[in-house]
Amino acid sequence: MPLQDQLYDLFLLDQQVRGLRTRLDAATRRLGAQSNKLDQLRQQQTELSDQVKHGQAEVSSLEHEASDLDERVKKLREQMNNVRNNKEYSAMLVEVNTFKDEKGKLEDQALEKMGEVDATGQRLAEVQAQVTDQVKLVELAQAEVQSSKDEVGDQLADATAKREIAADQIPSDRLAQFERLADNYDGETLGEIEEQDRRRREYTCGGCYMELPIERVNALMMKPDELVTCPSCNRFLYIKQELKAEIGAK
Repeated sequence: MPLQDQLYDLFLLDQQVRGLRTRLDAATRRLGAQSNKLDQLRQQQTELSDQVKHGQAEVSSLEHEASDLDERVKKLREQMNNVRNNKEYSAMLVEVNTFKDEKGKLEDQALEKMGEVDATGQRLAEVQAQVTDQVKLVELAQAEVQSSKDEVGDQLADATAKREIAADQIPSDRLAQFERLADNYDGETLGEIEEQDRRRREYTCGGCYMELPIERVNALMMKPDELVTCPSCNRFLYIKQELKAEIGAK
């Protein structure tokens, strides 16, 4: 088989492999996106849960401090009942009022913090619901990936094996060039010769649509074991047998 035809066969198999991989890769990318979103939601859930715990601890601490002050006020009032002079009574009364003010401030801080904890708790509940929904989406995406593997797995393995066999028929330097072009042009490594005007001998590359020197077309016609590239995009040029026959008949 001429080298040009061998390269064309490799191109067709490469296209088949890429097409099958695209279906599987698309499902895999969707799974990755859904999994990443789930990870983000779980991280947010953890952070909010920690904020609630810390907030509750602060409320408890404030309430405990307020309770301690309340006990100190009670003890002072009991002591005030046994005071024998106004000076000592007045001093204790000032201390009681000071403790009551501090207790009021602590209670206000506790109420404010409780409001913050409640708001954070509501947000946590919303995120928890989102996590539950996102888990379902991840499970659906996992099922889609498995379904894609079941659907194209055998075809992909068969096409990949055939591609490897076809690649072995191509000279190593040309194969390396083919692989580079495949990466650069997303698998579109060949530019099919397109006839624009036979009488004027005008032909273009089907890859970049630039006009081709007639010498390149002649080389494809006359030297089937020579690989010819487009001077503009560097794709390998290929001419279909029908067009080759029509040009040859002329």
